[in-house]
Amino acid sequence: MKGKVIILEDDLMLAKQIANVLQNYDYEVLHASNSDAFFEELRTFAPDVILLDVFLIGSRLNGIQVLKYLRENFDLNYKIIVISGEVTSAQVLEIRELGAYHIVEKGANFSISQLLLHIDNAITLKRQEEEHIGLQIEYISLKKQFTRSFPFIGESTAIRKVRNQLVRLAEADEDVLLLGETGTGKEVAANYFYLNSPRFGKPFHTVNCGVLTEEGIESELFGNITNYDGKNRKNIGFFEECSDGLLFLDEITSLSLPAQSKILRAIENKEIQVVGGPMKKVDTRLIFASNATLDVLADPAYLRPDLYYRIEGSVVELPPLREREDDILLIASYFFTNYSSRYNISDQINLTELRNILQSYDWPGNVRELKNFCKSITIKEREISNKVILRHLRNKISAQKGDGKEELSRFFAVENIKESTANFEREYIIHHLGRHDWHVSRTAEAIGLERTTLYKKMKQLGISTTEGTSLE
Repeated sequence: MKGKVIILEDDLMLAKQIANVLQNYDYEVLHASNSDAFFEELRTFAPDVILLDVFLIGSRLNGIQVLKYLRENFDLNYKIIVISGEVTSAQVLEIRELGAYHIVEKGANFSISQLLLHIDNAITLKRQEEEHIGLQIEYISLKKQFTRSFPFIGESTAIRKVRNQLVRLAEADEDVLLLGETGTGKEVAANYFYLNSPRFGKPFHTVNCGVLTEEGIESELFGNITNYDGKNRKNIGFFEECSDGLLFLDEITSLSLPAQSKILRAIENKEIQVVGGPMKKVDTRLIFASNATLDVLADPAYLRPDLYYRIEGSVVELPPLREREDDILLIASYFFTNYSSRYNISDQINLTELRNILQSYDWPGNVRELKNFCKSITIKEREISNKVILRHLRNKISAQKGDGKEELSRFFAVENIKESTANFEREYIIHHLGRHDWHVSRTAEAIGLERTTLYKKMKQLGISTTEGTSLE
């Protein structure tokens, strides 16, 4: 069946003639001779197209009145073709303003084949519109789900500024560089950028450049073609997979300078070199992220100058949590509610009473530290109250302010100075690796070592970057 057509026409002979032709062309047809009969059948029949006469002798409503009633009271996507004889130019204008798809004249110029063409085109348009509406509904639903999964919480002036910057850059379809201390929410910001991008709904992947090996970087990003048992096998890289979409490259300074050069070519020329394969055209928008400052990134040892100048105009800096005190209660409340629900824990808290102490702590690990603090309490305690939160927070603050004599006694107890120094050095390096998400380059920079020197020390002391534990 091509579609459903209802005919509202007082000329029974003409209506029957049109109905017979439409049925022969595989349309389902219903005829009504007056407005009352038409509205009785309309909802249940659910036509695609309405063929409507204007004058309708013997009907309570004429065709124009039917058009008005349909527009004001029915929300279904009917396509209305008006079939009429003598209508004035004012009536034609009114019919068009009321949303009729087309007007066909009766009389000598009437052509059933032309009418069939108009009906066919009207149904095609109706189905395209319905598909578009369906996609719009699906798109809105996906956005709501994505927003719930990756909420960007905060109403402070600083975080509102960040959101405004992200929206502007996303809508302009620009690459963006996210800067901020560890734990400030660069991944959340990347998700928010994607949510507001015209590329939302297209592929979106996150790549932690810090875990890519030098040998595997090009294959992971640009893909490769390998020969196996005499057959070529293609592995698609992230650039090609995210063409028309977004690729989030976290810890950009971990990439070697040659790899950065190839990324720059992919940005500027919209093409990549597949390892062992051809050049490929791609249209991938990039989100870069780093916890280094802008002046550090300007150092050619960390970032190629041409890549730096390419993205320095689209920088968004995420403020540390200590600079957005007004958001601390809001974020903590979200995490406690979220984890209490997940672990089925009762919470009876009023965080406004803890405002001063929560805001007085620096939260050096930023939002990530606050998140883990809330999660830890929720897992450890059967019931959460202000008193419980206060106890955990005081213990946390006390541990950070301690003079460290008990900790140091472990090293004083070792009489061999080389062994004691090695023990201390090992714990010192592990501590700072943990603070920098086990990112060797950033840790080396923070503690004043060359990256190669830190790697050597880690190997000597049995520290593994992959597990954060002893190599033994």
